[in-house]
Amino acid sequence: MQKISKKIKQKLTLLPTSPGVYIMKSASGNIIYIGKARVLKNRVRSYFRGIPSDHKTEELVNKIADLDYILTKTEDQALVLEANLIRKHKPKYNIQLKDDKSKPFIKITIKEPFPQVFITRELKKDGSKYFGPYPDIKALRKTIRIIEWIFPIRTCTRNILKGEPLFQRPCINFQLGKCSAPCVGNISIEEYRKNVTALIQFIKGRNHDVINDFTLRMKECSDKLKFEEAAKFRDKIANIQKLNRSKNMFFTDEKNRDVIGIYQDGSRATVAVLKILSGKLLNKEIYALNNTDGTTLSQIMEAFLKQYYSSKLEKLPFRIFLQIEPEDSEILNKWLKNKLIIPQKGDKKALISIAKENAFNFVEEEKLKYLRKSNRTIFPIKELKDKLNLKKLPRKMICIDISTIQGTDTVSSLVFFENGKPKKKNYKHFIMRTVSGQDDFASMEETMKRYLKKIEKNEKPDLIVVDGGKGQLSKSFNVLKEMKIKDIEMISLAKRIEEVFLPEHKNSIILPRNSSALRVLVKIRDEAHRSAITFHRKRRKKRTLKSELDNISGVGEQTKFALLKKFGSVENIRNISITELISIKGIGEKSAKTILEYLSEK
Repeated sequence: MQKISKKIKQKLTLLPTSPGVYIMKSASGNIIYIGKARVLKNRVRSYFRGIPSDHKTEELVNKIADLDYILTKTEDQALVLEANLIRKHKPKYNIQLKDDKSKPFIKITIKEPFPQVFITRELKKDGSKYFGPYPDIKALRKTIRIIEWIFPIRTCTRNILKGEPLFQRPCINFQLGKCSAPCVGNISIEEYRKNVTALIQFIKGRNHDVINDFTLRMKECSDKLKFEEAAKFRDKIANIQKLNRSKNMFFTDEKNRDVIGIYQDGSRATVAVLKILSGKLLNKEIYALNNTDGTTLSQIMEAFLKQYYSSKLEKLPFRIFLQIEPEDSEILNKWLKNKLIIPQKGDKKALISIAKENAFNFVEEEKLKYLRKSNRTIFPIKELKDKLNLKKLPRKMICIDISTIQGTDTVSSLVFFENGKPKKKNYKHFIMRTVSGQDDFASMEETMKRYLKKIEKNEKPDLIVVDGGKGQLSKSFNVLKEMKIKDIEMISLAKRIEEVFLPEHKNSIILPRNSSALRVLVKIRDEAHRSAITFHRKRRKKRTLKSELDNISGVGEQTKFALLKKFGSVENIRNISITELISIKGIGEKSAKTILEYLSEK
């Protein structure tokens, strides 16, 4: 139960049962969370009941010093208000879409008599048209180069007044055919505007309309015997048709659609939006979201839809395909004019897979910039995350194995894998301190507690793999719960048919035999077993040597090492003469007699 201040308690008793938006504030008065509710009283009170479901919610509740609310008539209105307030205040604990203003846009200055087109990263309310944002600046520059050849719109910053050409000579772009040179009066405003309109249609993906317009203008030029001008339109039509053939046609109705896929890795998530314009896949947008730790994909999808479409309600696509159903899907779908669809099969489902893969690749490409090339094969652990529905990519995994013979010299070995490969410098070995006899459960518990108490942040695993079935997993998972560790996941791998168990899940998961995810699990389990047995053998060997030589007065580590190196075993030393012993550097006649007398008594 959370400790609640008197101020909060009073406000909780006065909360209405109406729909609305609640606003949570810190002690300094900053807004730290904004949410909506069908019934404000029930939703807000739920934060202060019981134990929070995740670390982020627990941290949020501990920092709430004040709360406020805004009543609305309907839950639909609350949803819109929530989206607008989150965009305005950017609360710390809300899932937030990163600001698009740093990404590039195409800007067309349509308020000017002769508009110009260029790339910008600044969004201004200056009456210009902006298209974007575009995630890849290189691809955008390539698009601009294509535009310059097909649509001769100026890219210069010359100040060209209406009907008053102020320059005597055009720039080199006119000579190259990339500009229609309005600066010297080479084109009328009406003709120039036609090019601008065609350019806007092209950017929007309405290539069919552009081709029809250019075809009409080509015929007009031909009828007026302007064959050179007609040839230019012919070439532009051919270039656009060539571009069309290079694009994937997914829908023949030529309507616009958005396809949205999500990839989550702990506190970060990435959303990919595939833009299908006029039936063709023409663009991809990537967005990063913060504060997603402890949230589900459905919650992330809801947060993204509200923030992404809140400023696009007048320009919604024909359909919006989603990877997963968002929370409050009924209200969201109504708000988005019933555009939401969750494909279950066929080409539409395949498009969702493409979007998911784009989101995943963006995150991993960012991470791999900081990894050595040899560590870049991460498909097995991605498959592991997907097959087991883990919260984040298990980049760092550990596996613990216990080794003992008839209850003696019980030890444990902990192996560490990073990106699916062993990282031996992070291996650990433990000699049991509190366990007597053969008790694998108790040994596992002691090992985990000792390891997790002293673990360094950069070595903290994403996943613990337990060797065994549901019983071993349950006992081990209790350790995480007792230590209140919520950001480490755990699974177990049973040897009989290599089935995987998840905590608090009734049924096991059987991974295919040819699965790379299963191979990683078997590899780390076998490596832990090998490491534990090796360590146990060393312990037994050391104990045997100690009972024979280390108890002899005057025999140190160097002398012991020299004796074993020269004669091979304690048994051989027992059967040699004093003369042979004296031949070893550091052993005198007195020491030789002591050694032989001691061994002869054993």
